[in-house]
Amino acid sequence: MTAGVDLPAILSCARELYGRAVYSHKTHEVERELWAKVVFRMNIGNICLAAATTVAAVIAASLKPTWAMILTAVLASASICFVVWQASFDPAGKEAQHRVAAKELLWIREQFLLLIAHCNAANPNIADLHMSLDMLTLQITAAYKFTPSTSPRAYTIATERLKRGEFTFSDDEIDALLPTALRKNKPAPQP
Repeated sequence: MTAGVDLPAILSCARELYGRAVYSHKTHEVERELWAKVVFRMNIGNICLAAATTVAAVIAASLKPTWAMILTAVLASASICFVVWQASFDPAGKEAQHRVAAKELLWIREQFLLLIAHCNAANPNIADLHMSLDMLTLQITAAYKFTPSTSPRAYTIATERLKRGEFTFSDDEIDALLPTALRKNKPAPQP
């Protein structure tokens, strides 16, 4: 193939894979957020059960009513069951897996963005672009192979957020983060 014919194919493929990486990254970020909420609620549940068990135990030890001893036993059993369920469910581990997956996909996504920029440069080296595309395709395939599955809910939320413009910036927003010399819309010189 000639360079003129090859470049559009490379750019098209890079853009497609970039779009997939953006959606996958955002979906794993949302899934991590959902698991973080589960972890938070479970920790609150643990604290409440431990506190209730402690209060019942203090009442049972000091006043010795039968109901307090029974309540202490029930709450202690509930606490143990909750901890065992939490350990087997492992929401914190799932949250961590999605955090790692999102970070890996973010890095790959940024590499695809650079490849797209290189495709749009004046006189790009087609062989280098091919090699970069092949390398990135292998990396994203490996990442997908080892990332945990996401939920339909996370995908729906991610899609809504991306369509609202999350992960996109206006020229003015980017310019505000850059030194004046690198800005697209440079301020007019002051007289």
